Amino acid sequence: MKKIFTILSVFLVWALNAQSPGGVGGVSVWFKANSLQTPALLYQDHSGNKHQIEAITGANKPTYSLLNYNECLEFDGTDDFLKFPFVIETIDKINFFTAYQNKNTTQESALFTTDNTDEKELFYSTKNIFRYNNDQINYINTSTIDTLASFSLYSKFGSPSSKITKVIGRTGLSTMYIGKDAGNHQWQSFKGKLPEFFTYRKILTLNERNRVNSYLAVKYAITMPYTEYLSSKNKKIWKQEDYLDYPARVTGIARDGYSGLYQKQATSSSEQKRLVIAAKKLAIDNKSNEAQFPDQSFLIWGDNKKPLELDIDTFGYNLLKRKWKVRFTSENGQTIPTEVVFAIKDILPQIPADKKLWLLVDKTGQGNFNSSNIEAYPMDYIDDHKVHFKDVIFDHDMSGTDVFSFALGDKILSIFQITQPTCTITNGILDLNIKGGKAPFNVTLTSNNGTTQNITIQTSQLSFPNLVIGNYHLNITDADNNVTSYDFSVNDFNSISLDLGPDVVISSGNSAQFDASTQITDSNAIYSWTSDNGFTSNSPTINVYEPGEYTVTVKTSDNCFKKDTVKVTRKREKGIVIYPNPVSKGEPFTIRIISDKKETVDIKIYDSSGRLVRTIQDKGKDYYEIKDTLLTEGVYLIIVKTSDEIKVFKLIVKS
Repeated sequence: MKKIFTILSVFLVWALNAQSPGGVGGVSVWFKANSLQTPALLYQDHSGNKHQIEAITGANKPTYSLLNYNECLEFDGTDDFLKFPFVIETIDKINFFTAYQNKNTTQESALFTTDNTDEKELFYSTKNIFRYNNDQINYINTSTIDTLASFSLYSKFGSPSSKITKVIGRTGLSTMYIGKDAGNHQWQSFKGKLPEFFTYRKILTLNERNRVNSYLAVKYAITMPYTEYLSSKNKKIWKQEDYLDYPARVTGIARDGYSGLYQKQATSSSEQKRLVIAAKKLAIDNKSNEAQFPDQSFLIWGDNKKPLELDIDTFGYNLLKRKWKVRFTSENGQTIPTEVVFAIKDILPQIPADKKLWLLVDKTGQGNFNSSNIEAYPMDYIDDHKVHFKDVIFDHDMSGTDVFSFALGDKILSIFQITQPTCTITNGILDLNIKGGKAPFNVTLTSNNGTTQNITIQTSQLSFPNLVIGNYHLNITDADNNVTSYDFSVNDFNSISLDLGPDVVISSGNSAQFDASTQITDSNAIYSWTSDNGFTSNSPTINVYEPGEYTVTVKTSDNCFKKDTVKVTRKREKGIVIYPNPVSKGEPFTIRIISDKKETVDIKIYDSSGRLVRTIQDKGKDYYEIKDTLLTEGVYLIIVKTSDEIKVFKLIVKS
């Protein structure tokens, strides 16, 4: 028995050491806050190198707190700091990652610094870093200091040290300080939360950085904008099509054994506890959540950046303007039952007695919320302006994605789908799916020509075919005398006008937006855009940056056609712009420079590590339209210099 226990212990140690952030091996230091270890109030080293961190005195010890329900250490900004031996003198390459939440908005403060390192010092503050925080990427010397939770990368590489005086073998006198300036920068001591940091004695590839960053982004609910999220197995768990329409507050619950990630509940770090999704049942913290779900399971969601406001009444309910897309990725197809908690403070002072808050899930992933492919979850209970929904299963049909939102509706919630007439079908159809209330249901449909249909049903689904063109009033009453009613119209297809609106004048770098689907009710319609400038698209909506005549042809599922044209012209104005941004790798982007005089231009393009990848120079013109491509995805810094100004742009190159 003792032998079995010993073998098991060795296996567990091996399994722990086999873990690495994003599954990227070679981590040399990996500290995570853990209140269960002994001695307490220290980070635990998961690198396998058994580094020890200590506070000089009891007064220097930070306290425990939470960041996205994960344990972290919280520094007071006065005398809290930690230190540990860190031989940096022999390192010629380093990638240093951390997650943190700064709480000192008035002065730059120290995150990590070193001493006794000869010329190989490392100084890392709340300003001089490359970081992700929600919808922006800040690179070097941010103009303002905020309190948004962030994660960041510090890279340093060069030649080996030429002066090593304090190292013997693998030990030395050099020290790393956490939360204190060990140099002469006059930085304040760090005030805020710092849950985790780790370092590699090498420069990671772009793919490795994306996997590491995805691990940090999911664990601490910090959005990586314009970027696909990758698992430790390099599987896409948040894709390009997800962040294009749902780019904000990307959050998730996930289990990724190679990363040591087991996130059971989450709320966006930039809008804490507005929306919380927890596996099984919400607990006080991640460690206390008793849910179990398989390895390589990822439930990731982000929102469309719309306001937290109720939209106009639509068929008996007011849907929130903000919508969330959720992507579920799993190796074994097992769904994750969840509890969803939504804070209605500042949205609804209270829920009226005759109403309910509903969680609506559009299983098509389109976000239309007007078909029978909708699941509706009634509120379970409300506590301190937080509405709870139990036993919610996203992506129940395993299609990959859902779109969900919240709606204030009647106690009877009727989801509808109207099939409007076309050029070949003269009548419409109303399909009802009653999601709330108690059977039997009395359904009365009255038209403006005086005809009435009155039906009592025990089931929740009902169809009214052959509806002639006109206006209708629908009334539904359940067994408890709860009532919902609404009005709708069946429209003549020939009267529908596809109108893109008046001609548009755009300024440099700005776009014109057109939506051809506004009057088209056929969800299977095919859209075809063309322009005399070569532009083509098959999307219902487009953003265009170039002047030209844009024509859209819409073909419905039964071969009916609508067509319209709009003209876009450009206003000439002085300035420097780059578009499109973001841009796909290998696809052209344009640097446009317009001046009131002939200019000499100097353009330099740097990658995220600070390496100069391209120089472009030209002279003698007052108008430049420079097209270029970048073949590697990432974040680039483009510096454009003329005689009058210097402008710096961040260009996102996506896969």
